[in-house]
Amino acid sequence: MSELQRLLSDPRFRSADKAKRGAGAAPEPDLGNVLRAVASLQARPESPTPPAAPRDWDALIHRVQTAARQARVIEAQTREREARIEQVLDQVREEIHASNERARMAEMQAREVQLRAEAQLAAAEERAKAAEARARTAEDRARQTEEWLDRVQQAILSEFSDLTEQAAA
Repeated sequence: MSELQRLLSDPRFRSADKAKRGAGAAPEPDLGNVLRAVASLQARPESPTPPAAPRDWDALIHRVQTAARQARVIEAQTREREARIEQVLDQVREEIHASNERARMAEMQAREVQLRAEAQLAAAEERAKAAEARARTAEDRARQTEEWLDRVQQAILSEFSDLTEQAAA
């Protein structure tokens, strides 16, 4: 580092001194070689210099623009897919709502049918009970009628038994 400081303090290399020397002065020595020599002497092995950045700025800008376009395309596709998914979800919600409504209507109809069937069954049971009661009454009347017919037959036979005996003799 001392060598570099010595070179920098040399009046020939100062920019203020260059202006004082003017046009008639002797040509300046080439400092590029001197600085390269000094820099190579004091090379720092612990921190290697990174590779030089690419100088093809147009290609880099083109790549950035291409990546941005791709990002916009992907973002647009994502929005489109999200919109389609939202649309499908809305359709599914509507279909679920319609299905629930149809199920509710079917349940109401089933309840109405069940109530009508229960009412018809109750009416049929009442009619069956009434029919059984009429059948019992008819059976009782038929039995009573048969008993009366037997009594009438017995009365006729007993009252007219004389005539049937005379007619037979």
